[in-house]
Amino acid sequence: RVYKVVLTGGPCAGKTSALSVIADHFRGLGWRVYVSREAATVLLGGGINFALLNAEQVYLTQLYIVRTMMVLEDGYTGICRSGGSGERCLVVCDRGLLDASVYCDAATWARILRDVGLDHAAACDSRYDGVVHLVTAADGAAEHYNLESNAEGVRTETPEQALDLDRRTGQAWKSHPSVSVVDNSTDFRTKLVRALAAVCNTAGVPAPEYRAKRRKWLVARANLMSAGLSGSTSDCEYTYLLSVDGIQHRLRRRAADGALLYTHIRRSFDERGRYMDVKRNITRREYLELLSHQDPERSLIRLVKQTFTYRNRCFHLATVLAAPPPLAAPRLPLPRLPHASPSPRFCALASPPIPPAPPAARRAPPRVTAQPPPSGRRGLTP
Repeated sequence: RVYKVVLTGGPCAGKTSALSVIADHFRGLGWRVYVSREAATVLLGGGINFALLNAEQVYLTQLYIVRTMMVLEDGYTGICRSGGSGERCLVVCDRGLLDASVYCDAATWARILRDVGLDHAAACDSRYDGVVHLVTAADGAAEHYNLESNAEGVRTETPEQALDLDRRTGQAWKSHPSVSVVDNSTDFRTKLVRALAAVCNTAGVPAPEYRAKRRKWLVARANLMSAGLSGSTSDCEYTYLLSVDGIQHRLRRRAADGALLYTHIRRSFDERGRYMDVKRNITRREYLELLSHQDPERSLIRLVKQTFTYRNRCFHLATVLAAPPPLAAPRLPLPRLPHASPSPRFCALASPPIPPAPPAARRAPPRVTAQPPPSGRRGLTP
């Protein structure tokens, strides 16, 4: 199994330091780790000055940056797959293909994708297992913003320009199904640990010292447009499979931007009842083969998911179209979360924050055979 993860974000975000921490940690666990260095730094460091380029030269520069990235990423991935069947490999990319779209206009980017034979889904959603967006120091830690680590001299952005690039980078990756945003709300060391934890979560490896907290709310209504928020929309179907190993298996069929992405998700639990999802993108043929093992006593779950970033946090607004009905068992009181974790202001809640399920309920999720309830219920997950 080869996991490919992108580290992205604006200038002076800590990507170089995070790359070192992530590589050292996984090598210490016995993984084979390859680091795909930033192609733009190599090419631009040779003397290219964007201010002196015409439109055709900008296009060619970005095209060769993308081609170089593809060669490095595909090369490391191929080397990993040629190893032993039990070998665990991680390819960490210092920026991914979508980063190049931030530095050219939409028409130029569409032309580049055509020339390299990819569409948006192939360059983003299905190409990488996870995306970790480290927010530039110019956003929340302006006193630490500098370009001292830029030894090649290819980065000259002011803090204002860094903020704009960081925002546009987030927009470029917003359609990916697994984006983790690591902001500057903690000290730098903890920021690096949070980035490592995001990669560990993608690869299904316990994270040291830090575990991201996910909170859920049942939402009565939400208006993203009035709040000035934009994101990506996807149509997802979840199918539960029969399990013989005590691990929950489910399939996700995701439709977005005119493309389909199939994912196999394994959910396991540790001794404290905490769950960990390991996701693996699969082919349509693999999806159909696994679909034959569908659990007939579990209902299909279908939802429309809107993904967006709000105050440097990634949110998923899910409108449930089909799902099993609630259990007939008595409902436990819902404790309120601390004031430090309020609900987003752009939506109205239908209930207090939903606490995690008890460990017993997590390990043996109930089977249902009843018909799905009326559609239209929404849930919000940061």
